[in-house]
Amino acid sequence: MAEQQQQLQEAGYSPIHFTSLFPISQYITIGPNFNKHAVAPVGKAKAAPVENLNQLRAVLNGSAKLLILDLEFFQAGNQNHIFQLAGRVYNQAEKFNYYFFNSQQTDTRQLQFLRRYDVPFSQAQQFTVKHQLPRIIKLVDSLAPDYLVSWDNSQDFKALQRAANRLAIPKQNRFWNTVQAIDLEKLVAQQVWNGQKALGLKKMCQLLNLPPFKFHQAQHDVRAIEAILKFYSLDLSRELLV
Repeated sequence: MAEQQQQLQEAGYSPIHFTSLFPISQYITIGPNFNKHAVAPVGKAKAAPVENLNQLRAVLNGSAKLLILDLEFFQAGNQNHIFQLAGRVYNQAEKFNYYFFNSQQTDTRQLQFLRRYDVPFSQAQQFTVKHQLPRIIKLVDSLAPDYLVSWDNSQDFKALQRAANRLAIPKQNRFWNTVQAIDLEKLVAQQVWNGQKALGLKKMCQLLNLPPFKFHQAQHDVRAIEAILKFYSLDLSRELLV
């Protein structure tokens, strides 16, 4: 972590530590032309797909970097809108948690946002998906993950695509397009439930006897996904015999 921060500083980026606004547990990098569209890393090949639990275990116990993502939505105009996006690097300290302001949210939710971050309504538009998604893309690029892990990523990626389309972000600069994705729910459904629809995240954690989490809050859901990944990092044919 310290080495990565030093490399970023030498490249002209400086770490900014947040307190109230959009709590980032470690740092978010601010560099030249930060508000411009992110540029995808050059020359980095997409990681191999993970198609079964044996391959997943090999990835988890190898050198690959996995970024766990979760989004939460609200519905307006028959469409899902992002109001929270959290990420957590598997088995490492880096993590982030963004809430977004949207004037289509209920008055109660808008007021919660303004109170949470002590932001006047006149400045709230600075914290919409329009302004924050390019920053998140920069942040994810700086983390340089090999895999994106989600528990059912279909709605997440569709919402990100819609937002990126509105902002005219080039497709090659959208990390959900360029980084290999692992849909953990789909993988478990195929490998454990014989191709049937997988269980919800809460039920899956209960079946694995994992500690309770505050589900449907993105910063906690990524912790739950990480706990499931740690379970599948074990060689169960050997661990269960010990």
